[in-house]
Amino acid sequence: MNPTAETTASLVNRRNEALAKSLFRQLRAQGLTHEHILSLSGALIDQVSDDLRPRASE
Repeated sequence: MNPTAETTASLVNRRNEALAKSLFRQLRAQGLTHEHILSLSGALIDQVSDDLRPRASE
C-alpha cells in the first residue's frame, strides 16, 4: 500500500520536529545560549537560500 501525499507530509513534519527538538537539546547541552542557536539557525537559512539562488556561472 502506497502512503498518501498527506500521510507522507505528516511523517516528514513529525520527523523534522523530532530532529529539531533533538538538535536543540544537544546544542543546549553543549552550552549554547538561545541567542547562539538563533544565530546558527539564521546562518543555516542563509546557506539554504544561497543554494537555491541561481548561479551566475550556470
